[in-house]
Amino acid sequence: MRYITTLTIAGSDSCGGAGIQADIKTMTALGVYAASVITAVTLQNTQGVYGVEPVSAQAVEGQICAVMDDVVVDAVKVGMLGDASVMRTVARCLRKYKPNNIVVDPVMISTSGHALMEKEAVRAFVDEMLPLATLLTPNIPEAECLSGIKIGSADDMDQAAMAICGLGCKAVLIKGGHLEGSEKVDKLYVGGKLVASFCNVSVETRNTHGTGCTLSSAIASFLARGEVMVDAVCHAVEYLHGAIEEGKDMEQGKGHGPVCHSPLFRCADDTHPTKRLEGMSLQFISHYNSSYTYADGIELALKGGCRWVQLRMKDATDEEFMAEARRVKELCTRYGAIFIIDDKVGLVKATGADGVHLGKNDMPVDEARKLLGAEYIIGGTANTMDDVERLYRAGADYIGCGPFRFTTTKKNLSPVLGLDGYRDIVSNMRQKGISLPLVAIGGIVPSDVREIMNTGVSGIAVSGAVLNAAEPVGEMERFCGLIKSNIQ
Repeated sequence: MRYITTLTIAGSDSCGGAGIQADIKTMTALGVYAASVITAVTLQNTQGVYGVEPVSAQAVEGQICAVMDDVVVDAVKVGMLGDASVMRTVARCLRKYKPNNIVVDPVMISTSGHALMEKEAVRAFVDEMLPLATLLTPNIPEAECLSGIKIGSADDMDQAAMAICGLGCKAVLIKGGHLEGSEKVDKLYVGGKLVASFCNVSVETRNTHGTGCTLSSAIASFLARGEVMVDAVCHAVEYLHGAIEEGKDMEQGKGHGPVCHSPLFRCADDTHPTKRLEGMSLQFISHYNSSYTYADGIELALKGGCRWVQLRMKDATDEEFMAEARRVKELCTRYGAIFIIDDKVGLVKATGADGVHLGKNDMPVDEARKLLGAEYIIGGTANTMDDVERLYRAGADYIGCGPFRFTTTKKNLSPVLGLDGYRDIVSNMRQKGISLPLVAIGGIVPSDVREIMNTGVSGIAVSGAVLNAAEPVGEMERFCGLIKSNIQ
C-alpha cells in the first residue's frame, strides 16, 4: 500500500495564496500526497509581485531527480518556470522519467497583471513544454499570448484552442475567468476539438489569488486518482468554484485574497451525486398500470431494495409531473435513493432531483450541463458505439444502452441489441478507454441478469418486469439479489 502521489514543480508564493503553497493545499484537500520542486522564490502578496528570484537549473534538476528516483509519482503539475534554462531542464527530466499525467499551467501573467515568464522563455515553453503536456490550462491572457488570437467571448476560445493545439499541444483547457458576464465558462479541447464546457455562475469577490494554481493542481490530483480527463476537469472545476464561493467574503490582505482550500469543500466521494453512482447497478424506471401510479411503482421498487430510480412521464404536463415528483422526492429522501427525472432539464432543480436522463431526441447532454452545472447527474441513451462516444464527449455521467429486447414501455424503439450487441459495445469502450457506467435496458427479466452482466455492462434498468409482477416488491428483491450475486 502506498499514497497516491502528485508532484508540483512551481514557484513559491511568500504570501501563501498561489504557487507551491496553493498546490500543496489543494492536493492535500483532495486526498493525495504532495511532493514539490521549487523553481523560483517570488516576493509577493495579495497586492502584487515585487520580485522573482529564480532557482538555478541545476538545483531544480536535483530536486526532481531526488523525488522521482525514490517515489512513484502518479501525476505532475508544472507551474511557474520563469527562465528558459529551467524550462529546458524540467522538460528534459520529464522526458527521462515519463510520468503518466503532466498538467501544465503556463504561468505567464499573474492575477494582478504581472508578467511571470521572461519573453525569451515563451519560445522555449512552446518548443519544450507544450509537446509534453497531457493538458495545458491557460487563462485568457495566456491563451491569447500562445495563440496570437484576441479572445473577447467564449466563442473565440475555439479558434485560439485550434491554434494552440497546432503548436503541438495534445489537449487544452481555456479558462474563462477573465471574461465579463454572469457566468464563467471553461472549455476543454482535445486535438483542437471541443470536448466539454464547464459553466458556473460568477462569484462576486476579489479573492481570486491562486485560482489557476488551484485548478491545475486539482486536475492533476483527480488524474492521479485514476479519473479520465473529462471527469478530472469537471471535478476540479467544481472544487475551484466551491473554494471561491467559500472564501469570497474572507479578508486576507488588501488586494486579491486567496480561495478557501478547506477539504470540507472538495468534491467529497461520499456526497457528490456522480460519486454516488459508484456501486449502483440497478435502476428502476417508472411506469404505470391499472393498479399503480408512477409514484406507487417507485415506492414498491424502493421497498424491494432499489436505490436508483427514474421518474419517466413522457406525456405529462409540467404541473402533473411536479405533483408526482414531489411524492417521489419524499420517497427517495426516506430511502436514501438517487432520484433521476426523464427529459425535463428545466425541472431538475425544482423537483429536488439528483439529475436527469436524456433520450436521443431530448436536449443534448452538453447543453444540459451548461444549465445544471457539474453537481447534477446527467445520463444519456445509446443504441450504438457512435452514441456512446458522442455521450462520452458531451460529458454524460452514465449511459442507458438498449434495448436488450423488444419492450412495450418505450415508444420509438431502436434496433434490439441482444447479448452480442452489449459485448461489442463494452469491448469497444475498453479499447477506446471509455469508462462510463453502461446500464442495459429493455425488456429485461430476472432470468436475463446473469448473461447480461457477464457481457461487462455496469448494471441493468428494469420497469415493466417489476411493476407487472404478482408481487412487485418481491420481484425487485429478486433482481437485487441476482445483481448482487453477479458482481461479487
